[in-house]
Amino acid sequence: MNRRTVGIGFVFLAAALFGTLGIFGRVAAEIDLPMGTLLSLRFVAATVALWLLLWLYGPRRRLEKRTVAIEVGLGCVYGVMSVAYFESLTWLSAGIAALLLFTYPVQVTVASALALDEPITLAKLAALIAVVSGVALVVGGGELTLAVSGVILVGLASVCYTVYAMGTRVMTADIDPLTHVAYTFLGVTATVGGYGAATGTLGTPATTDGWLLVVGLTVLGTLIPIMLFAEGLSRIEASTASIVSTSEPLTTVALGVMLLGETVTLSIAVGALLILSGVGLTSPAIERLGHHEWPPYS
Repeated sequence: MNRRTVGIGFVFLAAALFGTLGIFGRVAAEIDLPMGTLLSLRFVAATVALWLLLWLYGPRRRLEKRTVAIEVGLGCVYGVMSVAYFESLTWLSAGIAALLLFTYPVQVTVASALALDEPITLAKLAALIAVVSGVALVVGGGELTLAVSGVILVGLASVCYTVYAMGTRVMTADIDPLTHVAYTFLGVTATVGGYGAATGTLGTPATTDGWLLVVGLTVLGTLIPIMLFAEGLSRIEASTASIVSTSEPLTTVALGVMLLGETVTLSIAVGALLILSGVGLTSPAIERLGHHEWPPYS
């Protein structure tokens, strides 16, 4: 199978699993599990599991100190993204928070064109328009609640995602994806743990449901998708990965319908079609048809 096609498939599956985060977050609120506790245990457990996998199956390669520092730094960026996004939900409706966060494909595409020499093709432009419009329809149908603090936080999360996606693309060009993720999660865990300590929300779940929630979030919402995302980014451009990742809200909506009894409106259905169309526009066949770049490169 085409390397690019495999990469797109990995990122699409990662986005589908990351889409479970919203459901886990809602359940945590219902059982009164503090966010600091949930996020800290999530990343501590994921970090331990990743290093165990690296010890058992990973390549025996020692990274230079400078490389380790960059990897841990990227992890800190990812940690800030997680904290900022979840904190933004205090001020913003979930729909608006997701809509603002999912403007990151535009940032990644432009930044990657400038910093990584990734061309902005006609297919990418069409895909960007489709997915951003689709996300707006999918998540913008509920009550709109805006606050400056929330907008700033989710904007910070979006910028952090851009940095992490571009950094992962660069680092996985020379480093095995499992090694990359294991080192970055050291930074993630330190950042989120520091947030939990600063807010006084570190602790352990008091119920079996709480522990099951942590396990599910760690495995389904963290370990598997972050590995798939890194594997995908080792095969495709950061800009393409960011566009494909906008399929994430579709999983959240689908699970909301199946598990929480939410309804599918016309705007959600049209938005879903736009998002899937945009993801389809990133396929190798379409990219070859839309090979013209913007602006033209000499």
